[in-house]
Order: sequence, then C-alpha cells, then structure tokens
Amino acid sequence: MALGYPYQHPIVVIGSKDSSGNITGATLTDAYGNSNTTAIVDTGGMSKLELHIGYTQGSGESGNSIQIRVEASPDRVNWYRFTNDSTSGATSTLTQREFTFSAVSSAGTWDYISLPLDVSCDYVRISIKESGVAANYGKVFCEVTISGDK
Repeated sequence: MALGYPYQHPIVVIGSKDSSGNITGATLTDAYGNSNTTAIVDTGGMSKLELHIGYTQGSGESGNSIQIRVEASPDRVNWYRFTNDSTSGATSTLTQREFTFSAVSSAGTWDYISLPLDVSCDYVRISIKESGVAANYGKVFCEVTISGDK
C-alpha cells in the first residue's frame, strides 16, 4: 500500500499484457479519438491516477513523439481538459494541457514513462496520438494505477 491509500488497482487500458508481464501495444495514428488508443477510466472515489506508458516507434522511424491528452468528466458525457496555469502578477492564464513524450530508443524498442496525476472527477479519458511519422506508425501501451479510498 503506497502513500497510505487503502485501494490501489492497476488496469491495462490501451494495448494488452499477458500473465508473464509481456506487453503488446496498440497501433497509433496522428489524431486523437482513435478507439484503440483512447480509454475511459472510472476514477470515482479516487484521488490519484498514474499512467504507465510504453511507446515504440514504427519500423524505420526516428525522432517521433507521442502526445497525451487527459480529460475529466463528472458524467461521462461532458469532458474537460486538464489545464496548465501560468501566473504573472495577479493574472493566471489557463491553457489546455497536452503532454508530449519523444522517443529516445530506436524503432522497435520500448521507451517507458510514468505520469502521476491528481484526479477529482468520476471519469478520466486518456487519448494518445503520434507525430513526426514518415511512413510507419508506432505502438503504445498504457496501464493505469488508480489510488484512493474506494
């Protein structure tokens, strides 16, 4: 039990993982909304969501990256983007947040990141796309750990 949370539950939401822990990624595209690279997670009663993401570029590719969009919803109908806050003087400027992760390994080799987030809504939608692709899209795997008092 980490950080004193009585409930921690890992869930594979994009791609798959076998009983030995071997992962298989879903094929990326250059747009959000692709059904195999978008997932909705029930986070009601939870306070932390950690994304564990594996990414590999497509064959023959280099210098590509993925973009990750995270949205929250109280009703699974209306979605609200996570935001960035930039404060200057007494003015806070909010912009829609998007996380970018650039591949560091060669095509076919998995790169891994962990992205911890605070959550307070009942649902979170995760969408991932790839940019910089010349010909062959890469693959992505995403497992989330939700933590809280559920």
